[in-house]
Amino acid sequence: VLIYMNIFIFGTLMDKALLEIVLGRKVELVSATLKDYGVFKVMDADYPVMIKSVGLVANGIILNELTKMDILRTDFYEHIFDYFLKPVQVLSKEVLIDTQVYMPSKMIPRLEEPWSLKDWQEVSGERTHGFAKKVMTKFGVLSVDEMKKDIKSYF
Repeated sequence: VLIYMNIFIFGTLMDKALLEIVLGRKVELVSATLKDYGVFKVMDADYPVMIKSVGLVANGIILNELTKMDILRTDFYEHIFDYFLKPVQVLSKEVLIDTQVYMPSKMIPRLEEPWSLKDWQEVSGERTHGFAKKVMTKFGVLSVDEMKKDIKSYF
């Protein structure tokens, strides 16, 4: 019996090409929002962080019908950056959905400036696609800890 899961994504994985590299397959993107959170630029990095921010709304995507393998693949990619799944409730198609989102395990220095997918795609998209292709060839071969030791060589 296949058990499907869903996750809410708000950052670089909203880029369809990057998401397909990480998942190893195509997937339907369904828009969703998370109330009282904002998505901000991270200091000295090109990926974002989502922070509890009363009154703001984080726009993102809910990925439905993810398999255990899909989650293992996204975990592998996200755990390299110390982002781990945490439960949240998002709104999609006017329905509240219990799901999970990758959040940092420790405080990340952020800028006040909101993060933009479009800006990221223009500046860092292609480079990140290349990085992700290299990283995902190590899925099932190296552990996350082994990847972290040598991560700079993948850029």
